[in-house]
Amino acid sequence: AKPPEAAADVESLPSELRQYTALAPLGPPTTTGAKVTGLSLSEIATRLSRALVAGTNGRGGYFVTGDLPAELFRDDCTFVDPTNSVSSLSRYRNALRILFDPDQSSVKLVEPLVVNETERTITGRVRSWGILQLPWKPRVASYETSIVYSVDQNGLVQSQVQEWSVSASKALQETFTPGFLSAPFSHLPRPHDEPADVTELFDIINGHRQDSYPQETRFKVSELIERIVQKRYPWEQDELPGKWALVYLQPGPDGGGIDRRIPFPELWFNNNYQVFTSESVTNIGELLGRLLEVRVGGSLKEVDDTSLSTPKRFQANINKGELCLGGSEDAACIPLPISGEGLFDGLY
Repeated sequence: AKPPEAAADVESLPSELRQYTALAPLGPPTTTGAKVTGLSLSEIATRLSRALVAGTNGRGGYFVTGDLPAELFRDDCTFVDPTNSVSSLSRYRNALRILFDPDQSSVKLVEPLVVNETERTITGRVRSWGILQLPWKPRVASYETSIVYSVDQNGLVQSQVQEWSVSASKALQETFTPGFLSAPFSHLPRPHDEPADVTELFDIINGHRQDSYPQETRFKVSELIERIVQKRYPWEQDELPGKWALVYLQPGPDGGGIDRRIPFPELWFNNNYQVFTSESVTNIGELLGRLLEVRVGGSLKEVDDTSLSTPKRFQANINKGELCLGGSEDAACIPLPISGEGLFDGLY
């Protein structure tokens, strides 16, 4: 049976979506082959760490591929997460194999697995993200999972319990959101010498919107931003031009957020961007997805073009505002009386 809160979340879905969740062809419970017993908890933790990130056979982290070390789990092992519970290793593995697209999904170990000899448990934390293998290709933004493995006296995992950094209802919402309505996701290659703090920050925020973080994650993001700011990395002038998505927003002193100067309801699927060239900036705020957006732009210049250190200050002179129908460059637009001067600092 599902945990009470999981059952409540599933039952809150429309009837046709509840029916879809019951159609996964997991098959009846079956045996999964010979087991390896007698290993120490430390040895089990080492094997699980490898499987969580790369899979047992190198196919990718087992949460997104199903490539788990079956020899370490009891066939009647209980697997619990905020939306489901199943006491069958074969059914759980089948569910994982059909859930994520392994070529577009990934798992990273956030904290090393920790062994508790007294309680015979192994605990850890991973970060996952990817695309679900459903017809509407929903994207799951990065989230963290706390895992507790309980090991029996024979050295086999008898239960795996997960807690997510997102609520069960939020996870279900993402599951049934078409991919084209998902938040922007960057596929740009990462530099080999990227600082560890920057990599961790990027992994957390990529694929999110500014209001999609639980409070615990917001604390972590703010902490990483502060660390990066304090290190005052060199400013790379050629890395600013391009289209940047707004993925995190710290409210101002009065709690304010984005001010579009137009009374319009804030819809959850709207995105916000800034488009930079070496001499201009355009702010884009969606009002009805890509069907209707506000564009505000003007010239851009460095306050001190000889400085290559951070913070790097820029001055924007806004002289144009538009309400545009459609997201293309040649969209039909209505002029808006928006102008002014703005300053911002580039910090990395």
